[in-house]
Amino acid sequence: MEGMKTKELGTLRGPVLVFGGAYSNLQALTAVQAEAARLGIPAGNVICTGDTPGYCAEPEECLDLLETWGCHAIAGNVETNLVNETDDCGCGFGDGSRCDMFARLWYNFASRHVSARNLEFMATLPDVLRFTYAGRSVVVLHGSPRNQSEFVWRSTPAEEKIDFCAAAGAEVVLAGHCGLPFAHVLAEAEDVAGGQSPSSGESRLWLNAGVIGMPANDGTPRTWYLVLDDTAGFDYAFHPLDYDHTTAKARMLDDRRLPVSYAATLTTGIWDNTEIMPPAEEKREGIALDPLQIKAEAGPTSPAASPFGDPSLAAPPFGGVGGTTSTAPASSAQNGTNGKAALPLNSLKNSTMDNQYSDPKDLRTFGKIVEWQEEMGNKFFDWYAGVTEGDTALSAREKALIALAVSHAIQCSYCIDAYTTNSLQAGADEEQMMEAVHVAAAVKAGTTLIYARQMQRQVSKVTM
Repeated sequence: MEGMKTKELGTLRGPVLVFGGAYSNLQALTAVQAEAARLGIPAGNVICTGDTPGYCAEPEECLDLLETWGCHAIAGNVETNLVNETDDCGCGFGDGSRCDMFARLWYNFASRHVSARNLEFMATLPDVLRFTYAGRSVVVLHGSPRNQSEFVWRSTPAEEKIDFCAAAGAEVVLAGHCGLPFAHVLAEAEDVAGGQSPSSGESRLWLNAGVIGMPANDGTPRTWYLVLDDTAGFDYAFHPLDYDHTTAKARMLDDRRLPVSYAATLTTGIWDNTEIMPPAEEKREGIALDPLQIKAEAGPTSPAASPFGDPSLAAPPFGGVGGTTSTAPASSAQNGTNGKAALPLNSLKNSTMDNQYSDPKDLRTFGKIVEWQEEMGNKFFDWYAGVTEGDTALSAREKALIALAVSHAIQCSYCIDAYTTNSLQAGADEEQMMEAVHVAAAVKAGTTLIYARQMQRQVSKVTM
């Protein structure tokens, strides 16, 4: 916690709404503000865990709303980067990877679309909040006590989280950054590291409200927030947030300087890239989250008690595939999908993936190819970025269209997905993209026909 700016809130009472990651999604931020009003929760009992600007189209408007609202908020790594004019988010994405490319796109957009007032406001935000709730000491931070950009997941070992709680001096940690809602009961009082039992005699607890600006990779457009309840001691409940995601997506597509893949995520509910996601969380892709199940999985980690104890046991919370049979109401899998069952993308893919060598998810984890040969992998990505990105002798649009044409000529499904997106990102329209494919088809047809001359020569040799 050294060097982190801390703000003390004293004791909070009554329901407390916690959210994070508005990510410049004004429609989601407006919706969560409306939820607070509907629940009768005043601004003084609302907490934001950081990353208010970010991926989507309206960073200035979101920061203005947050400041006007007057709720409690901390700085996430996005705020820190914008204030310090640092274009590396510190999340550990491989240089030249899709995550890295998209991070630079949204950062450049956000840095150009925040006002001087926004920068002043972000500079005032603390890194940490402290308060007491239902007799328990609570700390709000973004990543971890040692690094604002560190990812802490449900599958992160309990021992590591216990050490983090001790470093933060908290019985309960409310965190952000990873983008997924979860709860983790860490230890019984007598098991707390260093022999320091929580004053309440209860287990330490790590809570992540998830984010409101992007879906939770669960195949639905819903996002998530958390409400604390002190009616009968310390309690909490996760809540899905339905909001106008179609407008948020349209706003992103209005400016192709933003990642169009992230715009697609707002409606598909599937993350474009998962190179930083652990296997336990990655295996749950496309499975609609249920608030009761999230809480039910808060128990101490062990393979028998939770699929997060062993990545190989990570199973979807519902559907009876390698786990318990669903007891959730049907609406929990339909919430936010206009009454349609939430089985997009992943369930459709899995029906055919068993008999295929390639997997569409490989594209989103392409950055992991450096893991077995880091030096060569990094050299490839450096070269790749230099060749394919930016305006040089060829424009970025021309490069993307060439790559799209080649992708079709070599029939690389991964490449077709990637360079279709890149062509749109670079400003190409559908007619130009189809024309590029026709050029590739014509050249490939020509390369077939030119060998007819060899056939004709051979015929002459044989028959003359």
